[in-house]
Amino acid sequence: MSETYDVIIVGGGPAGISAAILCANNKMKTLLIDKKTEEEIGNKVCGEALSKKTVINVSKKLNVEPPKGDEIKANISTLIIQTADPEINLSLPSIGYMINRHIYGQRLLKEALKRGVLLESETKVLSPIIKDNKVSGVKVKKKNRSIFEFRSKIVIDCSGTMAVVRTNLPENFEPLLNKNLSKSDYASCFREIIKLKKPHKLDGKIVLQYVQDVPEPGYIWFFAIGKKKLNCGTGFVKEGKNEKKSVKKIYNEAMKKYHLPDSYEILDSRGDVVTVKPPIWNAVAPGLIVAGDAAFHADPLTAEGHGPALFAGCFAAEVAIKTVIEQNYSTKDLWEYNIKIMKEFGEENARYKIITLVLEKLGAKNLEFLLKRKVIKKSDLSSAGVLKKESLFSMFMRMVRSFPKIGLLLLMKKAMDANKELADLFVEYPSSPVNFRRWETEIENIYNLFT
Repeated sequence: MSETYDVIIVGGGPAGISAAILCANNKMKTLLIDKKTEEEIGNKVCGEALSKKTVINVSKKLNVEPPKGDEIKANISTLIIQTADPEINLSLPSIGYMINRHIYGQRLLKEALKRGVLLESETKVLSPIIKDNKVSGVKVKKKNRSIFEFRSKIVIDCSGTMAVVRTNLPENFEPLLNKNLSKSDYASCFREIIKLKKPHKLDGKIVLQYVQDVPEPGYIWFFAIGKKKLNCGTGFVKEGKNEKKSVKKIYNEAMKKYHLPDSYEILDSRGDVVTVKPPIWNAVAPGLIVAGDAAFHADPLTAEGHGPALFAGCFAAEVAIKTVIEQNYSTKDLWEYNIKIMKEFGEENARYKIITLVLEKLGAKNLEFLLKRKVIKKSDLSSAGVLKKESLFSMFMRMVRSFPKIGLLLLMKKAMDANKELADLFVEYPSSPVNFRRWETEIENIYNLFT
């Protein structure tokens, strides 16, 4: 048996929900599929931070109210990259909220259903359906274990880290789309919500605390969600020397240096996986658009994926609506989606991945040395700073400050040059699939310098 829709969206996270609302706003017959129960959609383990700029822009696109009331746990103003010495840090502006993902996600789901989106909850997507050389629907297993086929003009894969549509495409289907899963693309995470017995001093702050006993990228996070509450966690890629290590055990050992077990109450404790690579350079195939974690849209430095996913869902819907109206579903017709992603956050995330790779190579002690000597500056992490040409005097002063560890400065210089090359390449991001392979090869060559 089968049913037919204009758009099928797989996954009810932020990418899927934003795509569903926008499709419904434009009178598309839209089906949203999620493996969770309806009541659990939106409930996800994460850092819970969300940019205010993202919220404002996405809310306008969707014609929904921004987060409000108990959806907002706290306001944030600052991101701090810190070493074991709390006096040695980089402080960066980070205007936004700490969000209750579940409550906010449930409101967006209700908005989608109110506007006409049809929901199939507790339904597992098994594979895409390929017909006439395009993705034309999905095969699913319903909660009663029956197998069913849903057909559509276009599919948007927002199925999270497992990317069930993208990774189950036939091998010879759209060679420009990466269909693989690799261990190195994901970090295993452990996160707790804790309530301290005494107030903390992190109001308005999210902190990435780099420490030696946490595997690369080497930090434990502390996000303030009230005067006594914190969202804390850590994560790393479980590969090579770290394959057998327990994320929970390492988190617990690291936490003891900052908050002893008897100084707080655990309100929630869970593990998950997050993506840690830059966005896939092409996220479309005939009849298919991939968004959110399924397309590696999270920030590789902070693992913040909520905001990028909301944007990606909007862009996916905009392009899907256009292709349904025009009845053109080729990779070339969907390519506009890639351009929107790269312009909005793709280039920035690509540069943040370089920073992550450099931090992994440095380690906590060398990072502390470079911050203490002011070899690393705030501008090194900003788009404007990365693209600004550094004077010979400024570079000389960095050299003086980095002595006797000149090798660290050379690594920094290598990263700065790589980021400038990335910026130039993104200006040349292909306007169509033509020449994409050449562009992809050039950008991968830059990353290979650090691996």
